[in-house]
Amino acid sequence: MRNRKSQSGFTLMELMITMVLIAIFAVIAVPSYRPLTADNQIISALNDFANTLGAARAEAVARGQTVIVCPSSNALSATNPTCNSKSDDPQIWNTGWISFVDENDNGKFDSGTDKVLRVHGPIANGVTLISKLGGGTVSGYIGFNRMGFASPTFSNKTILVGQACANGTGHVHGGSVTLALAGTLKTNSGGCQ
Repeated sequence: MRNRKSQSGFTLMELMITMVLIAIFAVIAVPSYRPLTADNQIISALNDFANTLGAARAEAVARGQTVIVCPSSNALSATNPTCNSKSDDPQIWNTGWISFVDENDNGKFDSGTDKVLRVHGPIANGVTLISKLGGGTVSGYIGFNRMGFASPTFSNKTILVGQACANGTGHVHGGSVTLALAGTLKTNSGGCQ
């Protein structure tokens, strides 16, 4: 008498049941994953923006010169990046930004004179980072003087608010960076307007 060895493995029916269960779990998990992804993108944009502002303030104090942060649509693509228009309201930061030492204190970036400190490219698709005139935005840029104070004044306000929101996701969470005239920064979470 010969012993028959039993074969181990999956039957077609077991494999089909497993595939159906994976599909059901994916349908349940994907919608709850989108808000998490949107939150992470918002937090990342706000942290990058706040870190740039904090570094610009520290650099202004260390150098004893004005350091400016301005939105730029060609921060990464150009040899000499430029600042966006000063008249934009709201000021849109999601295309990127640059920070530079304003050597001649004229409030704008001069490629031959001013030194670029940091560049930041566009933030994640679907996330918008803006500062409105009603929220105290300055004329196209945020500057820090040699004492670390934000300058110029924020349209007669005492704070600047940059708000980030995720668009087109049905996600209403957002966050903001609040910059006081004294140069202090605070990030907040909250809904989008």
